[in-house]
Amino acid sequence: METTDKVNVLLVDDEPRNLLAVESILASDDLEIVKAESGRQALRHLLDREFAVVLLDVQMPDLDGFETAGLIRERQRSRHTPIIFLTAISRGDMHVFRGYELGAVDYIFKPFQPEILRSKVNVFVQLFRNREELRRQAQELARLSRQNELILDAVVEGVVGIDLGGRVTFANPAAARMLQFGAVQMTGRDIHSIVHPRFPGVLTCSNGTCSVRSLTGGSFWLTDLESTFFRADGRSFPVEFCASPMYDDEMRAIGSVVTFRDVSEKRAAAAAAAAERRYREAEAENRAKDHFLATLSHELRTPMTSILGWVQFLRSGHFDEEDLKEALTTIEASARLQSHLIDDMLDVSRIVLGKFQVDLEPTSLTEIVEAALTTARPAAAERGVNLNAWIDRSAEDLVRADANRMQQVIGNILSNAIKFTPSGKNVELRLEKSDSHLRIRVTDEGEGIDRAFLPYVFDRLRQGENATKRTGLGLGLAIARHIVELHNGQITAESEGPGQGSTFTVTLPLVDGVRSPMFPGS
Repeated sequence: METTDKVNVLLVDDEPRNLLAVESILASDDLEIVKAESGRQALRHLLDREFAVVLLDVQMPDLDGFETAGLIRERQRSRHTPIIFLTAISRGDMHVFRGYELGAVDYIFKPFQPEILRSKVNVFVQLFRNREELRRQAQELARLSRQNELILDAVVEGVVGIDLGGRVTFANPAAARMLQFGAVQMTGRDIHSIVHPRFPGVLTCSNGTCSVRSLTGGSFWLTDLESTFFRADGRSFPVEFCASPMYDDEMRAIGSVVTFRDVSEKRAAAAAAAAERRYREAEAENRAKDHFLATLSHELRTPMTSILGWVQFLRSGHFDEEDLKEALTTIEASARLQSHLIDDMLDVSRIVLGKFQVDLEPTSLTEIVEAALTTARPAAAERGVNLNAWIDRSAEDLVRADANRMQQVIGNILSNAIKFTPSGKNVELRLEKSDSHLRIRVTDEGEGIDRAFLPYVFDRLRQGENATKRTGLGLGLAIARHIVELHNGQITAESEGPGQGSTFTVTLPLVDGVRSPMFPGS
């Protein structure tokens, strides 16, 4: 058939006027009328194209209609083409029977009614269209089937179909390759016996608990499943798999499609990555410890060197009253610094050993904050830093706290803020109430914290890039976090980056229904 929507109809008659008459009766936009004036010419047309029906005159010279019909039926391509004989001669039974014996589908005697001719031809034209549509659909189905087959052959994942009884209905080459089975061998076998076969002395899986065998219900979607499959030679391999249901035309479940992949390399890569990560973490921990020990040595030696130097100077006897006063002041400050370092080390040791304790009692947080501010003001004045405080007097509720330890936390945060804020800049403390919590917020205009370092700012033995410019062991914030957590509170750090200052916030829960005795009427 030509690449057109028209359907071919072949008219065969040795009389041109008869051809024109029939053509005028059948003329239609959806029909291609092909005319032949002899049987041989008709046969040539049949070699080139397909016809919905052949209208064949019986009486023709050379090859008559019966002989032409016989030759049409001998050819494979035209064996089933419908033939309608047109005749003006014999209406006898023998004449008609001969036509039917040669494969005619109908007999029309001349003169014929145009409506009858058109009606009969239209029947075979419609049958031809239906047959062509079915053939196109079959070709499309075959194409899609082949396309799906090629896709299944190309994918690296194993794809297996299982029916409601758990038997394999199809398997792609990847599945057969991974399981060391032929795809044909797998068809019809129970899926459990393939992925979890029996081996002497080896428990591969229990049929009752087999994760793959349980998928035969066919009415659910399952993803991100894991299991261990076995190859035919007994070697196991880890898999990730998923299952999707299969339905028939009436949307009844008929089985499932299981897609799986061998994740041996993925697991090995993940294990290697985890080992590499643990190694890097251990290396970072070791470097942090080395840095800590070096800093510890320096921080302990610095005040001790100062103390020993002044003691040696005093022993010389060559000093006046001013020298003695300076010596005593410096020795006292150095001793206090060393005591503070030792206290921090002892606190960290107690935290590591799980022996760090707090004594929680209903306490006024305002008193703790004011005490911490009083302690911090001399250091702020010495550095030329403006220390400002704003205390919300509606926040006089009590918190369960260890007053000494919480003052240590606030004092540590204030000390850091003052230490890293340039002269002339500001440090502000705000105490305010927020629902069922009290919040202490300390904001400075200091050097700030690199955003990449913020997640580690409360870790032990971790200091930022500018740690070499600072004094101290870098333990204060780690201790502060531990103390706050023992108070069922939270401590956070915020900074927009270097040079942008930083904000530390401590949030503590209120004691329900209890207010500070300092404000009995509130």
